[in-house]
Amino acid sequence: MNKENLISACGLYCGACEMYRAVHDNNEAKQQSLIQTFNARGGKFTLADLECDGCLGGGRLSPWCRQCNIKSCAKHKPGETICSSDCSDFPCSQLTEFTKQMPHHAEVVDNLRRLQKVGIKKHAEQEEKRWLCPQCKTPMSWYYRKCPKCGAERFKKLYKVPDNMF
Repeated sequence: MNKENLISACGLYCGACEMYRAVHDNNEAKQQSLIQTFNARGGKFTLADLECDGCLGGGRLSPWCRQCNIKSCAKHKPGETICSSDCSDFPCSQLTEFTKQMPHHAEVVDNLRRLQKVGIKKHAEQEEKRWLCPQCKTPMSWYYRKCPKCGAERFKKLYKVPDNMF
């Protein structure tokens, strides 16, 4: 897969998504845990709902990403697939409200500004490295407190994972 397809329209790195990691790492226990968690919160998730190839991957999308207003907005701008810090409305109210929904959303505005400066290829490389275990380099999720392979704690410079998350 092209690493650039793992940068979402809102600036998130899809390669660190809890669902993406569970499916692409073939972690069946994590997949079942996510389905139970989402369904306990009122969802009607199945295994197929976890299968996502990333926002710009052109394939499967999670239920949240299928109906993304931010992605729709970017698509309606000439030549854009990602929100741009060059947009006259940046950061728009839709984007700033999104930053308040989940801890990993809080960094999208900074991500989009960095993406604008370094370009999507370099940004994708930086994000991939940022979300690797500091010890064994296993890909990590936004909400892993410790590496599932070696048990090392995640980088301290990443945001704090709330106790009630996954």
